[in-house]
Amino acid sequence: MADVVERCNDNYLLELFWQGMDKVKLPPLLMDSALPLVGIPILNRPDLFEQLLISLDYPVDTLAIVDNSRGTAAELEVKNFLDQLENNGHRLINKIIVAKPFGNAGVAASWNLILRAFPSVAVAFLVNNDVKLKPDVLETALSRIKGSEPQFLPIIAPPQEFSAFFITASCWDRLGLFDQGFYPAYCEDLDYKERLRGDPSIIWPDAADLQAEMAQVNCDVSLTIASNADFKTRNQSSFALNRLWWLSHRRLRNDPRGTWIRQWLNEWKD
Repeated sequence: MADVVERCNDNYLLELFWQGMDKVKLPPLLMDSALPLVGIPILNRPDLFEQLLISLDYPVDTLAIVDNSRGTAAELEVKNFLDQLENNGHRLINKIIVAKPFGNAGVAASWNLILRAFPSVAVAFLVNNDVKLKPDVLETALSRIKGSEPQFLPIIAPPQEFSAFFITASCWDRLGLFDQGFYPAYCEDLDYKERLRGDPSIIWPDAADLQAEMAQVNCDVSLTIASNADFKTRNQSSFALNRLWWLSHRRLRNDPRGTWIRQWLNEWKD
């Protein structure tokens, strides 16, 4: 087909092909099995990650961790924690896989790395390492997910809903991945929420009760930044630059100019 299109420049034929691809349906999520994928980026505070793991009460097939601590003061502490976790395992987790970028990849890139690495998974649960889980919340949330449908289900209330959310492969197949132009954190959630709200085919299962449950054990936010004075200072400038990108027409036009300068200016390094 590519040979034919290249020779005759028949883009309509290509469009018919991609329309056919759009109709491919994923198999439904099997509710009697483990949660297929949990993805967690970590920059510091492995003690908070440990609390998250202690609160886990539902079986997980794969825990995918992106270690963004390289080059920071927390690197050794995070490495030791993750080494111990990989060696000892967790009673409810089948496989633990750790990816270590050259430096802090940022939140959006970390989420994208996790989703791209496991494209056959019907649904992923992406969660910050400083979140605690309330008993039975994961099981209840999963009971509302249909893996073959484009669904997004946050279990923490706005404006913190991207701290812990379920996303189906059908959802990110329609919307694409997260915008890595937001670096290292903040406003990537606003961009994706805009895309979610802009597509009427995306399903948001009811989660108000789960969000109320989670609010009882997640009173504090942004603990990664709050526990590091340098990160807190650097976030003041990177957040401002990310906000300017969020408001920019360049973002809406997918204009790539400024990609490098934003990446360089927004680095969080000790």
